[in-house]
Amino acid sequence: MLGKLAAAVFLGTTLLSFPAFAASAAPLTPTAATDQAATPAQDQKSADAVSSDVDSVNLTYLKGYFVDTGKLFVAPLHWESRDWLKVGVVIGITSSLLLVDKQVKNFAQSHQSPVASKFALLGNDLGNPFYTLPPVGAFYLYGYLADDPKARRTSLLALESFAISGVLTDGLKMLAQRHRPNTGDSPTTWGGPKFSLKNLSFASGHTSSAFSIATVFADQYKDNPYVPPIAYGLATLTGLSRIYSNAHWSSDAFFGAALGYFVSKAVLSYHTEDKKGLATRLTILPQVGKEMTGVSVQCNF
Repeated sequence: MLGKLAAAVFLGTTLLSFPAFAASAAPLTPTAATDQAATPAQDQKSADAVSSDVDSVNLTYLKGYFVDTGKLFVAPLHWESRDWLKVGVVIGITSSLLLVDKQVKNFAQSHQSPVASKFALLGNDLGNPFYTLPPVGAFYLYGYLADDPKARRTSLLALESFAISGVLTDGLKMLAQRHRPNTGDSPTTWGGPKFSLKNLSFASGHTSSAFSIATVFADQYKDNPYVPPIAYGLATLTGLSRIYSNAHWSSDAFFGAALGYFVSKAVLSYHTEDKKGLATRLTILPQVGKEMTGVSVQCNF
């Protein structure tokens, strides 16, 4: 909770940047390539440019928190039909789970076992910033000592995604004021919006945190066939553990997972170089006429 409060202080006025469900949120100006048929040396230079985009903790990186949050805030203005479809799917599944929240709770509480409780303990810890942030920081330190830009980049993007999704989740909790299942209240008991730290069930912060970090690692190391399923599997365990521990309703866990996932996808999209570069945006045509002979240049931004 302290980690999220620190993120909230850091991001300040961005608490209301809730519409963050577009992996292809606001378009960015891509880094231009200088030639369509790049040589291996140019490819390596391009890769280095991508890595240096987020490579160390400096003023540029910290400013990126505000810049990227602002892009999330205006993202709906740039959404396409597929983005709105994603929003509809998330809302539809969440609404469906709202109808069966009580039944899911009763099932989870009636199927408690020593083995399942141990897995739930692990899942709860994976969503706790006191347990997840130190390994992410250690991974950044490894990238620094081993001169591994990919490790540094992954760690910093994961931290940014965690901070932004955490602030959005906490803001949503304040607005919703949904009562937790362990209170014995109905899943339809909502007390918001108001400022209170008492009823903060919707959405699941542990699940949002777990998916925000897992999504970045799964994306950056997608070439490794083991990383994505392990990352998403552990994050899913967190969501199930919150339900099993009677700390959240099923709809809380799902919506938290969706929020963490799509915020991370948006942040990743803001720091991905357009590999097509200038070659697909630059048109050079010869012009021959009575009064002038030359070329015309057209660049689409």
